Amino acid sequence: MQTEESRPAHSATTTARRKIHPLLGLSISLGILALGLEIVFRVAPWAIPTKSLVHFEPALRARLAAGRFPTRANTVLFHRDDGGKAIRILKPFAVKPYVADLAGSVREVAADEIGFGNPPGLYDSRAAFDLVAIGDSFTWPCAVAPAEAWPSRLGAALGRTSYNLGIGGPGPYEDLQNLKRFGLPKSPRAVIPSVYEGNDLLDLAAHVAYRSGTKHDDASDADAGKTSILWRRSYGWNFLAGSFRYLRGNARDNRLKGRVDYRFQVGAVPFNSGQAGRDEIVIARQAVAGEVAYALFDEPVREFKRLAGERGFVPVLAYVPAAATAYAPATFRDPAVGEVLARFSAAQREHLRELARALELRFVDLTPVLQAVAAQQPAAADNLLYFPGNIHLTPRGHAEVARALAAALADVFPAGT
Repeated sequence: MQTEESRPAHSATTTARRKIHPLLGLSISLGILALGLEIVFRVAPWAIPTKSLVHFEPALRARLAAGRFPTRANTVLFHRDDGGKAIRILKPFAVKPYVADLAGSVREVAADEIGFGNPPGLYDSRAAFDLVAIGDSFTWPCAVAPAEAWPSRLGAALGRTSYNLGIGGPGPYEDLQNLKRFGLPKSPRAVIPSVYEGNDLLDLAAHVAYRSGTKHDDASDADAGKTSILWRRSYGWNFLAGSFRYLRGNARDNRLKGRVDYRFQVGAVPFNSGQAGRDEIVIARQAVAGEVAYALFDEPVREFKRLAGERGFVPVLAYVPAAATAYAPATFRDPAVGEVLARFSAAQREHLRELARALELRFVDLTPVLQAVAAQQPAAADNLLYFPGNIHLTPRGHAEVARALAAALADVFPAGT
């Protein structure tokens, strides 16, 4: 028989057990989940989602990414003369893999002998090039064969030699560094920087912030603390912890920058289902709100003009619109995104047009050209100008860009000369 004296102690023990049991149950459940994930990912590491893989421990991430994505082991680093962050380019003959897409994509692109997207041997075989193109992944052959990218097609259309110095990721300041280091030694007669509508302004702002010391490379901070045996060895732990970091960072970005749904549809074709390039909408909102100035383009464009005068090449500034702009009016999941992108596109193009006029530069706005082509026939999987997955130019898109630029340069390179 239970005494009155024993009841409080028994009650306290029962209460403690009730508090411990849920925590213990949660721990056991998480342990079973982690073990299950460990087994699955050991058997099929390709099943690890990309957004989680980004947050894995660095050495483990590099091992798992090999063959699926470019890694730092496939790049070389060189420093620059403008105070910016060191630039990474692919190692000679490194292979950059891509996810299969519609409209004629390729699964991998091999760099040439100096790390750019051209047929191998081209750079070393010539002392000079008639044309040099600089730019980001809309100049580099993103999921297309190097010979199908617009710089190669442009050279062929004009009957001139051309070289592609585009690289994925960086912006106009980095493009100038590549021109100085690799392009100007080849004495080009014309140089074409390709400004991409979506994120070049963002890249400019990042460079200015880095140069001024207000922003630094935070890659090492993101990997801080990943030293325990679980971080270094366990796929399951990295997935769970990496997913948590991703969700936490995404929630923070949504809170600070606003939620972004950059998915849209063109006719019956859905675009950007993977939500690539959401920062493009963030920078567009900031620019439209007056928080980021289009005048950030002025310094690198003026430097480009100065180099043209100094080295004697014809400077041509080209503007490549985002996929949704070329296919306007696209149908956005969030109509407000389409509205802000339209305002951003118009204002940015007008600023560059006026800047080019003031500096007496040729400015080729490819927006009306691509819009006219897009309007000629409904979008279908086999005739798209942009890949629906990675929202970069397809072989057809590159061909149309080359055709428009060839017309703009016809007087610089007359037929038969």
